[in-house]
Amino acid sequence: MQALAEALPLSRWQRSRTLLRLDGGFGTDDSLNWLLNRDFQLCAKGFSGKRAGIWGAQVPEWQELTAGRRWVALAPQQLHFCRPTRTIAVRWLTKQGKLKHALYVMTDQEMPLVAACQYYDLRGGAEVDLRNDKQGLLLTRRRKRAWHAQEMLVLLTDLAQNFLAAFRREALVGTPLEQYGAYRLIQEALNIPGKVVIERGELVELHLLDSHPLAKIMQEGLYRFWKGAGEATR
Repeated sequence: MQALAEALPLSRWQRSRTLLRLDGGFGTDDSLNWLLNRDFQLCAKGFSGKRAGIWGAQVPEWQELTAGRRWVALAPQQLHFCRPTRTIAVRWLTKQGKLKHALYVMTDQEMPLVAACQYYDLRGGAEVDLRNDKQGLLLTRRRKRAWHAQEMLVLLTDLAQNFLAAFRREALVGTPLEQYGAYRLIQEALNIPGKVVIERGELVELHLLDSHPLAKIMQEGLYRFWKGAGEATR
């Protein structure tokens, strides 16, 4: 975060409108206090599992999140930082039948407890998206020895990821391909055999193999994508 602050000198107003969603590995009291002292908003899991277990055992009544599996309550004690926060206790049953506890620290003190837990859970969805993009764009292994070549490969992968996100939004919404991840989209939809016609350096025609099961969907999606981008088509 210190490096990010140096690279992106956010104003105090911008930091106050930036919410950081952190897993337990980042949630030491000192780390959270450092962020709060710089006006960031937080939705973070506390670092200490032992403290969470002790406090969780003191909760008199839980609100059910998932039937028979997960519960939430306002923590019986509240962590104190340089800014007001709310400490939420969460309890869940593992696959082995053991009860586990965690403490969430949030700067939003009005959000209902269930909604707060659901908001934190969105972090997991973001991690899945990043993992799928990494696998789909074959970034798991960087096949370059030189450092600058590896850096360029990562930057090109970021560019490809942004293109895929825009393409999915502009071309595939409402189609069976809308829910495809990066790997499946690349392997099944973006490698359809075809032929392109280029005139004066511009793409003017694209022919896809008719027998491919996704050809029609991709043809219609590509037309919407190019039309929206203002490209010449016929």
